[in-house]
Amino acid sequence: MSNVDFENAITVLQQPGSSKKALKALICIRSEVDWPRNKANVVRLRERGCLKQITGILLNSKHKHHIDLALSILGNCLMDRICTSEVVTQYNIMSILNQLLKKHPKEDSINGRVFRIIGNMCQHRDQWSSVLIDKKPYIITHLVEIIKSASKDVADGELKITDATIMTSLRALRELVNGNTVDALVKQFGALKAIGALFIKYSLIWQENKEQEKMLIDIVRVIQEYSKFQLYHSIIEMRNTERGDSLVHLANVLMLAPRRIVKIVMNFIKSCQLQSEIPIPEICAKFIDVLEKHSIVDELHGHYSEYLQCLCYLLDHPANRNQERCGKAVPLLIKVLKDFQQASDKVVQNCILLFNTLNKFKYEDSLMLEQLKHGIVEVIVEKLTWVVGSPEVLNLKHATEKKRKYTFGPCCNNQEPNKRSLLHDNNIQTSVGRPSSPNSSDDDLNSFVVSLTARSPSPMSSSDSESANMSWSDAGSSPQRNVSSGHDSDSDYSPVCSEVDEAEFPLEDITQGSYNSDPLPSIADVDEEEERIAEAEPHTVILSSLKRTLGKEILKLLKSYAKLGPQLQLANEDLLMQLTKCAISEDFNYSNIITHIINSHYYIIPIMKTNYIQSLFAMRQYPQDHDTCFTCNLHQRVSYNILTTFVDIAETGAGKGDIAHQLVKGDTETKEMLVWAIPYLIREGATIRFLMLQCGGLKLLVNLLQKDNAEHQRKSLFGLSLMASNCLIPNPTKTSTNCNKLNITAKTYEVPSGTDQVVTFLFDNGELVDADRDYLMEKSDFFKVLLSGHFKESGQNQVTLACAKADSFRCMLVLLEVDKKVIVGSAIDLELETLLDVILLCDRYLLDELCVSLTECVEKFHIEVDTVPTIYKWSIESGTNLLRGEAVCYALVAPVNEREKYKMFKTLFKLDYREQLAGDIEKIFERCLSMSFYKQRGMDIKKKHVKMRDRLLKKYV
Repeated sequence: MSNVDFENAITVLQQPGSSKKALKALICIRSEVDWPRNKANVVRLRERGCLKQITGILLNSKHKHHIDLALSILGNCLMDRICTSEVVTQYNIMSILNQLLKKHPKEDSINGRVFRIIGNMCQHRDQWSSVLIDKKPYIITHLVEIIKSASKDVADGELKITDATIMTSLRALRELVNGNTVDALVKQFGALKAIGALFIKYSLIWQENKEQEKMLIDIVRVIQEYSKFQLYHSIIEMRNTERGDSLVHLANVLMLAPRRIVKIVMNFIKSCQLQSEIPIPEICAKFIDVLEKHSIVDELHGHYSEYLQCLCYLLDHPANRNQERCGKAVPLLIKVLKDFQQASDKVVQNCILLFNTLNKFKYEDSLMLEQLKHGIVEVIVEKLTWVVGSPEVLNLKHATEKKRKYTFGPCCNNQEPNKRSLLHDNNIQTSVGRPSSPNSSDDDLNSFVVSLTARSPSPMSSSDSESANMSWSDAGSSPQRNVSSGHDSDSDYSPVCSEVDEAEFPLEDITQGSYNSDPLPSIADVDEEEERIAEAEPHTVILSSLKRTLGKEILKLLKSYAKLGPQLQLANEDLLMQLTKCAISEDFNYSNIITHIINSHYYIIPIMKTNYIQSLFAMRQYPQDHDTCFTCNLHQRVSYNILTTFVDIAETGAGKGDIAHQLVKGDTETKEMLVWAIPYLIREGATIRFLMLQCGGLKLLVNLLQKDNAEHQRKSLFGLSLMASNCLIPNPTKTSTNCNKLNITAKTYEVPSGTDQVVTFLFDNGELVDADRDYLMEKSDFFKVLLSGHFKESGQNQVTLACAKADSFRCMLVLLEVDKKVIVGSAIDLELETLLDVILLCDRYLLDELCVSLTECVEKFHIEVDTVPTIYKWSIESGTNLLRGEAVCYALVAPVNEREKYKMFKTLFKLDYREQLAGDIEKIFERCLSMSFYKQRGMDIKKKHVKMRDRLLKKYV
């Protein structure tokens, strides 16, 4: 239709004429004022003053068609705020509608259109609702009576009520309610009682054949609007309708509008007086039943994610967190967490929601224990892998990192960092946002979900299409809608007998991606980090922020478990490693998280039965040139704090008693794990002596060292090495590298000039060596008896020496002429085998002073990782046992890395003297431990004690 026709219709309407012309004009105008498509024509009607003529038709016309058309036109016009204000204030539309309803109380078309006008009018200003209730109560009474009649299975008499009229009446009741009118609508007019009866009727219809879905959703919307005001009389009205308790039926239609029904019960629960008044157990059971039968992972983009969020929101209220109401919710939430395997944005958001919900049970000990019972620890380890990487990987390598340009950096810098700042703890408080107002209704659920996934500020976050995927906006609202307005927008509301407000939109689908969880990186260079973040994709930055939030929720949950008392499930090696990585992560900086959780002697035995203590100790080992490395200092500080706590607990009376009991009465596997961990945990001399000597720990540790099991050998060796350091077993080598080189060779030997008495020695290979007979007799009792006694050699000029080498003998003769102090203070430049052979000759020929000097020289300058097996083998096979103990002591305390030390012991084991080696180690430890020289924390060992220890050890070696 053209604008000319519309203008002509307006002109006809404003001039007196026949009813037929007026009817045509009304039909023409009605077709051109659809809202909001023809909003401009509505404005033209108002500006031309036609609203007066239209309201006059309602007051004066006797033709029903005229009245219906006028009401339809006004219904559209009153979608405009200015038109509403004009019609109400200038043309007294309320009185006209009141008279019209009294005149035509059973006309369905008039009732429906009048109710639509009331709804449109009240949506603009709450004042009109109060005026209607105070001045025109008949309209409200008639409106409620229509709802009551519609709730009956059989209509009263001639009254016919269509679905469109019911929908407009429901909308009118929804728009009428506000803080000033709710009391009157519920108590005086019985609006909720009528609505409850209508709800029962249509819920039964929907359960039977799944019909009248839109009608049922509209009823739920009205109930939701009234529930916001937390009026206890509303619950009474809903429970005492003409058809029975309508609240019971909320669980029956739960899957039709889950979010709205959850909001209703959560609003009502704030004002109810008895737990039985609200069907919370039935609703929870319904959600759980549906979620258990389907995989939320497979249908993450469907309704099941919504059901999960609804269940979590129900559990947000303390009254619902008990065994009766939530039933199997805890096992279900843990099961769903286990099902999430890929860390996409959507998955991480749901995990944050689930962990936050599990956190809410922290005041319910039985339900917290239920979580541990159903394997939450394994789930936590798995989800922390998304945050800090795999528990098997701990990044301790920093040698290839670039230096940063600041005072101290992730890698070693020439400048000394501020030690105090390196060791300072920054305890970052983490919290999850909660709805700000306890009286909010719709916004509660929106805030509840959105606040759990709050992202770090970033330029990309505002453009993220997934930012609204957890939003719980009302039905029919767009993502841009301001949900705080308190009512639904009816800008797209169509005239009567056409479609009404749309049902709630489904959750927006988001493409689920797969993200690999990387191990926790070391603290990176500032410039490189900023550049990396700037070039990263928006979803990657958001995912990292979500993972940090997830990690904080998990750590809060673990702290709650710590309040339950000792829970041995927490002594999980993978969990402890993940928490250690959290402690050294700049995202959390919870350096005391483990000590907060593991704070009882009950955990000591379970932890010692893992490899965590050894892994923790390895964090403290870093190259000497990394003293200024921030990451190394951080690792050392964290590991020191944790180890110190464990040591303090282990050395308590209860801790020592538990360890001793298990060493005596425990099974073989337990004993083995304990003796591997004891050297790392026990620092008190009396305690380590008791556990190792009286409880058999030392013998077991030594026996494990002999087994043909590489892992057992490695653990036993490292435990013994650490205990050797604490036992103050001496390192026989000289620490100073500034030493003299004493060049000795067999070729330098010459018979002293002027010697009258020369004796020639014949060796096995036929070589001859001349020597001064008197000099040898003076130096050695052996040669004195041999060359001047009753033996036949005393009269011979050539004496045969069996089992000796000529070169070694010549070297011995050269060394006899060297001062013993020079020998002890110098590194003799001889091959080790020759030097050992010289020592053997000195021992055989009773050259005691030279033998002792050469032994001390070898001890200080020639014992090394590569020579220990040679020296040990020579000591046993020669039968002298010289340097045997020194070689074992060095092997235990050698200042080399673990790989080299293990390689050295492997070589020792291949000598086929395994039993002798084990016996030597055991004897050394028994002697050191019995001397009570075990190094304790903070104890300064006096020099005289060290000298006394060395002297006592010499008796053995």
